[in-house]
Amino acid sequence: MEKLVVFYGGKSVEHDISIITGLQVMSVIKNEYELLPIYIDHAGLWWTAENYDDPNIYADFLALAKKPKQVSIEFGLGCVYVFKKFKKSYFKPAAALICLHGANGEDGAIAGVMQMANIPYSCPNLESSAICYDKELTKIVLKDFDIPVVSSITKNIDQINKKEIIKKIGFPMIVKPARLGSSVGIVVCKDEHELEQAIECAKLYDFKLIFEHFIENSREFNCAFCLNENMVISSNVYEVVGQKFYSFDEKYLTDKPKTQKVTSKKLEQLIKKLGEKTVLALECEGVVRVDFLMEGETLFVNEVNTIPGSLAGYLFGNLKEVAIELVENAKARFFKNEQLIFKYQSEALSIFKENCFSNKYAKK
Repeated sequence: MEKLVVFYGGKSVEHDISIITGLQVMSVIKNEYELLPIYIDHAGLWWTAENYDDPNIYADFLALAKKPKQVSIEFGLGCVYVFKKFKKSYFKPAAALICLHGANGEDGAIAGVMQMANIPYSCPNLESSAICYDKELTKIVLKDFDIPVVSSITKNIDQINKKEIIKKIGFPMIVKPARLGSSVGIVVCKDEHELEQAIECAKLYDFKLIFEHFIENSREFNCAFCLNENMVISSNVYEVVGQKFYSFDEKYLTDKPKTQKVTSKKLEQLIKKLGEKTVLALECEGVVRVDFLMEGETLFVNEVNTIPGSLAGYLFGNLKEVAIELVENAKARFFKNEQLIFKYQSEALSIFKENCFSNKYAKK
């Protein structure tokens, strides 16, 4: 049975949602792999525990977890190790399944760590993740590929000029932290007073803010895509219903269905075509979810989620198949990257050694 590490939790405002994703994924693949769950707490420390699958323990992990053990990583050797009393045990996984939403996950940080550790990982690479996590950079890239995005301007919090923003965007507008997800810190405002409040809210989460035209009476759609070797597989397309703005509470704190499957084949194909173009432009390998807005007949790409909640299994219809595909995808990408040359023979060190004593800087 192959070994697999699963990262969840994280030093992020999306910590709780990441726990849910991790637990849901592990519940459907626990008989397929030998799992090492790695819970990352709010301080960024890595842990594992025997009763990891009990959601109640995450209210106070060290107090409620059964036999908690700290986990660390061995860079370059393709393994992690678990601290036990007076010793440590090594665990060499076939891949890492990344369920970390938000900071230190979707921003590419964990991809960079896995890359340096020589562990295949399920999410897009560092570069793609970083671009998709930053809403400003996402828009820049998509515009370059003639992919429509909603008009906006971006400002650092020490450069905000409300009159300029109002003149360029107008009301209603939506204010977003540039680097965050799950609708946290996002506020719709209709006048200058509400704009001031929105800025105060958003800047708690990021030093860079997006001021975007808010499309009233828009339609919102979700579709997931799996990119492997430039082949794109798309999921079902769902429309968000019942709310003008899909807030954090609407996404996660209610049990009422808030999406419905799109039945129009023409609209479905339009969304899938634009989504495929988007993931190819952003080089989003693995499984990602793209969120779309529609104003009249015009379709916009709103956001790209490189580690979607519960890995978008509900969009594909089978979370277990999605998780297994992510693991196989991760291993295939790792093998492909290993074919590249990372060593280059040169005479640079020999020349340096010969000339170092004559170098004027070396004499100082």
